[in-house]
Amino acid sequence: MKFDFNTIQNFDDHINKSIPNYDILWNSISSMSEYFFVDNTNVYDLGCSTGKLLKSLDIKCYKYGYDVATLLPQEEGFSYVDLNEPFPLMNACVVYSIFTMQFLKPSSRHNYLKTIYDGMNEGGALFICEKLYQDNGKMQEIFSFSHYDYKLNNFSTDEIFKKERDLRYIMKPNSERELDIMLQDVGFHNVTTFWQMFNFKGIIAIK
Repeated sequence: MKFDFNTIQNFDDHINKSIPNYDILWNSISSMSEYFFVDNTNVYDLGCSTGKLLKSLDIKCYKYGYDVATLLPQEEGFSYVDLNEPFPLMNACVVYSIFTMQFLKPSSRHNYLKTIYDGMNEGGALFICEKLYQDNGKMQEIFSFSHYDYKLNNFSTDEIFKKERDLRYIMKPNSERELDIMLQDVGFHNVTTFWQMFNFKGIIAIK
């Protein structure tokens, strides 16, 4: 059976075990978001999976979660949306894209980011986290194999190898340079890295 996010038991726990220091990333996003929330505006989580992030926010904003996964909560505010296609996003003070764009079609990523930028309010923030290829080949190898070492704490070698084989069909990471160019191209000029662990990077882009 091929790897499928919809078949993972305890999805949030699986992600925590797969991405080193994910808890620090989560806490950092929650803390920094407080600087950007504006009452009666919108907050979007694109690729929200179980909806854990939005559900954790005690804010006076309207919250919207988009995903195509069967993990999507059957609750108000959560909608089945294919992010490869045009989607509604407006009056946004905060947008989350947490390890989402790497699973979208490369041809749709520019429009994805442009939709986010156009739908955000001035001063709003995009929190975008991605697994990225390093522009330096040596660092790419070091980061990749250091990540495998980390995953051995929670998964067998067979599980790690099988997942890597399966992900090659559905995950197409950009390089750090490619992501930076795309963000700049759609209009984000205030772009800062706030978290990084191996090939995983968290960026805040302010409109």
